[in-house]
Amino acid sequence: LPRGKYELPLLVYDRLLTREGQLLYPVSPDPKSPWVPEVFGNAILVNGKLFPYLEVEPRKYRFRLLNASNARIYHLSFVAAPMDSKEPPRQADRGSTNAVPFHQIGTDQGLLPAPAPLQHLEIAPAERADLVLDFSDHRGEQVILKSDAFVIMQFRVSPEKVVDTSSLPSCLRAVAKIPESKAAQTRLLTLDEYVNRNGNPAMLLLNASRWKLPITERPVLGSTEIWTLINPTNDTHPIHLHLVRFQILDRQNYEPWLFQTKRELHFLGPPQPPAPNEAGWKDTVQAYSRMVTRIIVPFVGFTGRYVWHCHILEHEDNEMMRPYEVISK
Repeated sequence: LPRGKYELPLLVYDRLLTREGQLLYPVSPDPKSPWVPEVFGNAILVNGKLFPYLEVEPRKYRFRLLNASNARIYHLSFVAAPMDSKEPPRQADRGSTNAVPFHQIGTDQGLLPAPAPLQHLEIAPAERADLVLDFSDHRGEQVILKSDAFVIMQFRVSPEKVVDTSSLPSCLRAVAKIPESKAAQTRLLTLDEYVNRNGNPAMLLLNASRWKLPITERPVLGSTEIWTLINPTNDTHPIHLHLVRFQILDRQNYEPWLFQTKRELHFLGPPQPPAPNEAGWKDTVQAYSRMVTRIIVPFVGFTGRYVWHCHILEHEDNEMMRPYEVISK
């Protein structure tokens, strides 16, 4: 795998900028409640730069990517075009001849069992992805990193031929799947959104509980639990647990109204296993709208109080965060 100058961090985040280039953070028109539910920027930066470029050799590179945005979920793709092209590259799709395939080799907490071939990557705030991109077929071209209609950055591939002796192993690191039978407890935890008379979000909670209410999640040190995240909202919530790493079990569509009125989980289809690029150790999981997301969590290391929360900044700072406590046996 690439090392040294061929291994680079990519810190991607969006910000709102005024015409004068000043940072802007919006607030609501109600001075008694300035909170806004999400902030999406009009400029996407990489490592603090707007529309940056990187000169690369026609060989493999390894990029350690972090989504550091407040709320934006990126749908990333790489698109190739001639270096002298005046036209913006077309949006890449699975059938596009100019889409540049890549591999994901790691997640939030380390290597995957095997490289996952991709043409698109969906990455939510706080998620990390370890990527390998091979520029060897694009000598003298530009490769654009995009998210939907946004152009994020440009890679300028040298026309010079180089010898690349690096290789991508077929196996990386074994990740033993935790059997569900090992779980000592299963918890049902809701992701709750409350709207005002205008239909706008006014409050977001975890398990219908404010931050200062007594702790209700007290896993025992050394035990394993299944946390069932029930999301009736219209948002995908990236849920992050401090201290631990976990594995995604599955996601499943369900009927929110029946659960909210009768506390009955009525599923609308079979469970969906995690994608190959989610099959490693995670600490942040995308809990999709109107789905039940299950994770299996070993609580090892230390006792004490920690937090779990939605990693959309405006959500976590406005009550969508709860403490939990790891206790001794």
